[in-house]
Amino acid sequence: MEESVEVFWATFEKETGEKVLARTMAQRFSSPKDRGDWGLLVISPTGLRFRPTPGQNWFASLLKASSAPVPAQANEDIFIPYTTIISLQNPGRRFFDFLFGTPFLAFDIRYNSPKGEEQIRFAVDPKSDFLTALKTMRDKSN
Repeated sequence: MEESVEVFWATFEKETGEKVLARTMAQRFSSPKDRGDWGLLVISPTGLRFRPTPGQNWFASLLKASSAPVPAQANEDIFIPYTTIISLQNPGRRFFDFLFGTPFLAFDIRYNSPKGEEQIRFAVDPKSDFLTALKTMRDKSN
């Protein structure tokens, strides 16, 4: 199994043309009411990449009589160059967020894109030092 993981990341680096410096599973939220997409969040020398993973929410599948087929291929990667990042911040948590919110560490990225200024929220494992690594790489690029 270890070999297949190494092959996966070698293929990933070949596809993107960049070395993987840090990686984690993450949930991406494009709006406050969004239920989020799961995928790989990767730090490379030039930016942050989110690769959605095809799959189905297991809880939603229990509630549906017939479920939609899982796509064979994931959506296109989201790539945010460090030079376009305006800010990284942790959103404030309200009282009920501690009870009903995600147990993961959430952070918002505001950045400039061809469409204008955009914002995405990611949630990652709070035990990882992914956000610290991201801030370090962003600071190096500025």
